[in-house]
Amino acid sequence: MTMPRIDTSIQRVRRRLLALSIVAALQTTPLAACSAGSPRPGSQPSSSPSAGPNTAKSPLFPFCGGVSDETISRLTGVSKLLTTARNSVGCQWLTGGSIKEPLISFAWFRGSPIGRERKTEELSRNRVDDINIDGHNGFIAVATDPRLGDRLCDVGIQYQDAFFEWSVQFTGKPFPNPCDIAIELSRQSIAAAK
Repeated sequence: MTMPRIDTSIQRVRRRLLALSIVAALQTTPLAACSAGSPRPGSQPSSSPSAGPNTAKSPLFPFCGGVSDETISRLTGVSKLLTTARNSVGCQWLTGGSIKEPLISFAWFRGSPIGRERKTEELSRNRVDDINIDGHNGFIAVATDPRLGDRLCDVGIQYQDAFFEWSVQFTGKPFPNPCDIAIELSRQSIAAAK
């Protein structure tokens, strides 16, 4: 009998939270601006466009993808979920604040390729399929356990030059369909994007 890869999933959640913390810290760190300032006497002005921040459009998501703690509890049927991580690029909910079931997370990857995340999912999940939610393409990845059935679902949605991902994992029965929850959470985040 094959046991679920819960430790791997927990380690993945921890790595994702660490990455979210680093990204959040980088986004709040002041960046030094490099400027040529006034032209020096005798110098020619540059005809090339100045290097500036990435001008590609990316949505802005409210904290936690615009989803409330109450919505997470209602969709999962778990009333003791606590937000254990919350920053400008992601959130995580755990039962009673400890790593128990369910594990739910939202992560926003601004300017990051969704293809790399999908490749990682393809290596670690039983199946990964294309999905379209409200006109936005992405993937849906499912981990199946022989004892529990479909116990984990990740939905990654491309949104302009960014993507976000909802992850819903259960480790003990009974539990609702994690993909139904991840899809609904994705719909709500798309609706909340500005």
